Parts: sequence; structure tokens; C-alpha cells
Amino acid sequence: MSHLLSNHRLRPLEPRDLDSLYRIKNDPEVTKWLGGFSTGYAMADLAEWLESHRGRRDEVLWAIAQTDSDVCVGHVGLYSIDQRVRVADFGILLSPTVWGKGLGTECSRFAVEYGFDALNLNRIQLRVLTTNQRAIRLYHSLGFRDEGCLREAQFRSGQYLDVLLMGLLRSEYGVDHAV
Repeated sequence: MSHLLSNHRLRPLEPRDLDSLYRIKNDPEVTKWLGGFSTGYAMADLAEWLESHRGRRDEVLWAIAQTDSDVCVGHVGLYSIDQRVRVADFGILLSPTVWGKGLGTECSRFAVEYGFDALNLNRIQLRVLTTNQRAIRLYHSLGFRDEGCLREAQFRSGQYLDVLLMGLLRSEYGVDHAV
């Protein structure tokens, strides 16, 4: 499945994306904003990560690729999809080369709408470092609400950082946002 965006498209992640993902996931400018890991990836670990995610039934994960070159500049997806309670976790990763151009908003909006419309989810949730104000503004613009804070839940550059829990319900999405 592929979906066209302005100058980019969403498509399945492929082994050909490994070099691009390796650069992005090991870029210190990227990793300082991400929860979960901080030491980067070895190529073999990243290949294993890619293969494990490509085969999962509880995820929908897309590569974000440039339309003209098909070079991967990140990924976006819904993880830990639980159809029983109709909930999923959201995540996005973008190369700094495309930051500040609206691509994150466009991809995030698509994934949220896909979750509510195609997967019939009731809730989409995420975790974000409280220091990642750009991402928090994006999530607020989509209607995500702050739901709690995990105090000192991540360690970066010699200090503990708080993690903000955010959630968006189907009934809230579309109230002030175009669906």
C-alpha cells in the first residue's frame, strides 16, 4: 500500500531503506529527541529491527520516501494495535533534512486518520520527551491531549528527562480538525 503526500509518499519499509534509516537513527540531532534509545544502532541490529517490524500483525508502519528518488527520510506508524480495546501507539521519525516543512504534520495526520477510519480505533496514544517541544506542538495541533507525566523516565546527556503521555480519542478528533 502506498499513499501520496506532497513531494513524498508513504510505502512499506523495505531492506533498501536500511542505509537511510541507519543515518537517521544514528544522527545525534535525531536521537536527542527520541525516547527508548540513545546509543544508536549497529547496521545488523537495524536490519533485525526492520525485519521484525515488517512481519508484525499488530503494527502498520510506513516508510516516508521522497517522490522523485524514493529515498527514505523516515517512518511513521501505529504500533501495539489492540483490536480488542481499539487502541494503538503512534510514532514518527524524520530526518532533519525535512524538518520544519510540514511533512511531520502531514504524515501524522494521515496515520491518525488511518487509525480511526481504516482500523476503527477508538484511541491513539503516544509518549514524547517533555524537551521535544516541536513534537508536542504538532501533537497538540492534531488534538492530542496531555494525560500524564512519567517523571525522570529517560536518561539523555547525563540527565534524567520526563516523558509526557498524550492521547487522542476518536470522539475528539474532527471536533476542531479536518478529518
